[in-house]
Amino acid sequence: MSEQTGDLPTDWWTTEDVLAFLKSAGAPISRATWAAYVSRGQAPAPDRMFGRSPAWKPAAVRDWQASRPRRGSVEADT
Repeated sequence: MSEQTGDLPTDWWTTEDVLAFLKSAGAPISRATWAAYVSRGQAPAPDRMFGRSPAWKPAAVRDWQASRPRRGSVEADT
């Protein structure tokens, strides 16, 4: 996460940035859960790799979060 401004970066999000965003959106998950979602194709695939570190475009994560079915919703029950 960007430590200079305290805000999330606008160009690429690391796993830590994604987890911080999800927590701020009221849907916190663990690092292991995020990794499982990505490996199963339930979350967006990384848009880029920096060495062995995956990175996502913020818009991809925001769109995914907005479309996630919630516990108790019709989509989650089917």
